[in-house]
Amino acid sequence: GSSIAEGEQGSRSYFENLVRGRFEYGPWMPAALGYDETRGLRVLDVGCGQGIDVYRYALAGAETTGIDLTPRHVELARAHVAAMGLEAEIVAGDAESLPFDDASFDRVSSNGVLHHTPDLPAALREIRRVLVPGGEARVIVYNRNSFHYWLTQVLYEGVLRGGLLEERSMAGVLSRGVEHSSIGARPLVRVYSARQFRTLMARAGFVDVDVAVRHFQPTDTPITYVLRRWVRALENPRVLDRIGRIGGWYVVATGRTPGVAEPA
Repeated sequence: GSSIAEGEQGSRSYFENLVRGRFEYGPWMPAALGYDETRGLRVLDVGCGQGIDVYRYALAGAETTGIDLTPRHVELARAHVAAMGLEAEIVAGDAESLPFDDASFDRVSSNGVLHHTPDLPAALREIRRVLVPGGEARVIVYNRNSFHYWLTQVLYEGVLRGGLLEERSMAGVLSRGVEHSSIGARPLVRVYSARQFRTLMARAGFVDVDVAVRHFQPTDTPITYVLRRWVRALENPRVLDRIGRIGGWYVVATGRTPGVAEPA
């Protein structure tokens, strides 16, 4: 949101603040997405938004491409890379039908995007298709088995605040409550358990699939939101990281395509 990124939209200071806000929010993300391992690799970021991950991969020396469905995001991601003096290709397109040849990339990432995709299995098959043999996918989606989902979205928003009565489904509650939109947009939002997402990756043809759960902040549940003023442990990053590994808001999945990667 605008509170994270101060400065005129499209300016260097705007993007610097955007990046800073992202990693204050998710300090675990750089390791999860493995930016520093990608020098010389061809990397695609699916659903690149304003280009935070594209920027970090390009900074690490990857030959980076970003794709996004929203024309404004494509513009901003291009401006972001240019403002930082880096190069990347940013294109408009759909995760369910990627406009790239088979075996075009060594790594594909998608951070917090595919839980909005109507046909997630199709998007995962497309990611596998554009990866080289032995290529790696890193995908981050919302976790169904998270404290945030059950305590905040289901119990607080859905039951106590009457969201389920109004919306008739948790999909409606999530669409209203998880994705804050200044223009009142109501995106599709789905949640996946780690086990469910591992199965989806395997069905899409990935091997060596690994899933982890990450991300917890005191503001993620009403209980910890209230207690954070008195419970000092809720200010400790190590404690929050440990809670996040049990019931965090994100599933982080990695998988490889069958075969052996050619040396870069």
